[in-house]
Amino acid sequence: MVEICFSAVATALQKNPKIGLGLSFSAMAMLYSVMLIGVYITSSHQGLSCPDWPLCPNGFGPPAEKYVFEYTHRVMVVITAGLIVATAAYSARSMKQARKTAVIAAILVSAQIVVGLLVVNTKLDPLVVAAHLSTGISLFAMSLMTFLTAYRLTRNH
Repeated sequence: MVEICFSAVATALQKNPKIGLGLSFSAMAMLYSVMLIGVYITSSHQGLSCPDWPLCPNGFGPPAEKYVFEYTHRVMVVITAGLIVATAAYSARSMKQARKTAVIAAILVSAQIVVGLLVVNTKLDPLVVAAHLSTGISLFAMSLMTFLTAYRLTRNH
């Protein structure tokens, strides 16, 4: 019975290109928002306002006022990474044309998180910060290409 239910869900997901479009758009929109907050953090010199990684001193609790932007950035990164990986998983199974860019985005988001760790641990070393920005731009490009492919598939469906 459970197997039949999962099979029906899997079949429905495969036949609906709007799911891939929604996932890819959500991932791209969240990524853009994360990038905007990251730029604000950097330009306002708050890059080390939260010196611990991955959590701020408050742990999972509400952040103190001086940690709000950094904390928000990190929480949004977790959500965005989940959306990017979900998009890659869906693309690998149901949107073959977008598989390559979606999988590259999933790999890049993993690398981006590691580079973010290095940004904090190296106390904002300029080369590491530049690598973080460069990786973010490449990640956005892959997310955009995945979305555009999903959009094209939806229009042709």
